[in-house]
Amino acid sequence: MRHILIASMAPVLWLLTVFDVFAIGRMFSQYKARKKIISLLVAVMCIGLFYDSLCLALGAFLKESAALKFFSQFRYIFHLTMIPLIFPICAYSLRAKSGIVKAVWAVTVLIIAVGLVAGVMIKTEPRVVGAITRYAEAEGNPSWISGIVSFLDMFPVFLMIGVGIILMRKKNPNMFFAGFFMLLFTLLGIFLGKDPGGDRTQSLMFYISMFGEGLMVYFFWRFVEQED
Repeated sequence: MRHILIASMAPVLWLLTVFDVFAIGRMFSQYKARKKIISLLVAVMCIGLFYDSLCLALGAFLKESAALKFFSQFRYIFHLTMIPLIFPICAYSLRAKSGIVKAVWAVTVLIIAVGLVAGVMIKTEPRVVGAITRYAEAEGNPSWISGIVSFLDMFPVFLMIGVGIILMRKKNPNMFFAGFFMLLFTLLGIFLGKDPGGDRTQSLMFYISMFGEGLMVYFFWRFVEQED
């Protein structure tokens, strides 16, 4: 199984990149047609996920290089500043009152600001799995940087699941599925992605979780299109 995952990594990353492009285009079209802010927020968030997939896919060509290291720094910046958009997405999906939405935006802007600083300061190191070279979070980063990365990797997922459960009564379960599959593939990455030899540089956690990201984008897409 591990061999199949490694062999499929490069083409699958390109497929995910292309899928993200279609999702971005579709969400911008939805915003243009219906003028709903949630469509615009999902589109912007998908730009960050697109860059993430693209940067990883380019690792098959750029290898260990200054160019890939430079692009990877922006990968973290995009990740840490665009994932927080899930908070207002959830607020708008619940049709929260204006005061609550403003409070959520205030918290979101603060987290984005902290994420921006973390993305600029984070130290990375090259890791190679199969044909893919990527720059991942290195050891020795300040604990607050690792903390914000971990927080944004997990808290939005549980938030989507919780909001999705509430929204099931509106017969639109897609927010729940977006969070559920992101959580599922994150856990699969943790438990199945480790290298049998114990080499952390050979972890497939990042790749397995990418399937969750793809499904999250798909169900966000479905959620926006089914919103009345």
